[in-house]
Amino acid sequence: MTHTWELEVRQLSKRFPDGTCALQDINWSVKQGETMALIGESGSGKTTLLRLLNRLAEPSSGAIFIQGHPASDQDPIALRRRLGYVPQDGGLFPHWTIRDNICLVPQLLQWPIHQQHDRLNTLLTLVNLDPGQVANRYPIELSGGQRQRVAVARALAADPPIILLDEPFSALDPLTRHELQEQFLELKTQLQKTMVVITHDMTEAFRLGDRITVLKDGCIHQIGTPQELIDTPATPYVTSLVQHI
Repeated sequence: MTHTWELEVRQLSKRFPDGTCALQDINWSVKQGETMALIGESGSGKTTLLRLLNRLAEPSSGAIFIQGHPASDQDPIALRRRLGYVPQDGGLFPHWTIRDNICLVPQLLQWPIHQQHDRLNTLLTLVNLDPGQVANRYPIELSGGQRQRVAVARALAADPPIILLDEPFSALDPLTRHELQEQFLELKTQLQKTMVVITHDMTEAFRLGDRITVLKDGCIHQIGTPQELIDTPATPYVTSLVQHI
């Protein structure tokens, strides 16, 4: 059986000037329409991998392919506009209204105003926010959960095929976090996007991911479905993560 790889890295390494090796010769891929959860402790290389995918950083060696094309051959700015990205803190511009935040990429892509307006209303409704109530407000006027919904809406604004999310729910209280996880699963089913979700919570990884990549010290310990990780953990580290699920 063959798969269409939306994301693929081959023998990828990233070393920093101080000698730290964030990723060590990893091979990794994500199928079209799949949600891949990345899990590992701080310093495991999760965020570095995400930053390499959207060319916020460049690899020391190896190759990255986005929809079958080398990322190194693509203009970084154009590439980022084709990838939805939700940073850990949501990354909303505090001095911009919710409307302006969500319409950022469509505006850069020079969409007509009416198309931007329609997309704004569609996306706010999609993430269970009332356009009439929130579009002209500022991020500080919204709750943490509402801001995170806006961040997801902004990532979807230009209808990108791939969405990258860096611990999107980590700063939220448990009830809000659970609620947004449930909504994420609904969006996942509805939109059929290829998504990569970073988390440090194994329970969250099991809930959200079709497959899970376990990282530690820049190395991949295992890639598999939640059931595969439970049934056949590849290393003692994976065993330690799944034993409390």
